[in-house]
Amino acid sequence: MKKRIILAAAATAILAAGLAQAEEGTKGGLGFRSRPIPIAGFAAAPFQAVPSIGGRQWFTDLFGLDVGVGYNQAEVKPLPQKWTGYVVDVGVPLSLKWVSDRVNLIFRPSFQWARIEDELETPPASTIKYTGIGGSGEIEVEWMVAERLSVSASHGVSYMKIEDDATPKSTFTAFGTTQGNFTELGFHVYLW
Repeated sequence: MKKRIILAAAATAILAAGLAQAEEGTKGGLGFRSRPIPIAGFAAAPFQAVPSIGGRQWFTDLFGLDVGVGYNQAEVKPLPQKWTGYVVDVGVPLSLKWVSDRVNLIFRPSFQWARIEDELETPPASTIKYTGIGGSGEIEVEWMVAERLSVSASHGVSYMKIEDDATPKSTFTAFGTTQGNFTELGFHVYLW
């Protein structure tokens, strides 16, 4: 009986230590990473969908989940033309190395989906829908500016395919390197 009590107490202590350690690495909050889905040049519109509302959740010190969503609408008058865009970005940040106690080097694979509608209301009224899918692999540096606030920048490679539903169908495909400048920094405010 004593062996079972000691074994149960040891298992409880090990489990509690593991949970306490997991809670230390767990944090999440609001923020975004700017990754526009460009339709400019493909459609007759200078229009982009950007996942500008989102968050990041770290499940451990090593991996987490990013989700970003966006909505954008633009209208041209007196032409009755309207563009509406929706976008979703899902990424998995994987911590490669803490360069210092405030700088984390991250590999972030991600998937993007976007839908943009180009609606022309002059007779004959028409709507063309553009669907974009893409993926990227980036190296990101996240700098903890304060205890619960980070700023990040990244570069890597990405693939994007945008297709419309017009007749005949048009497709735009791009593969290349990505980078951001100082106006495209991401940020996260860790609230929990």
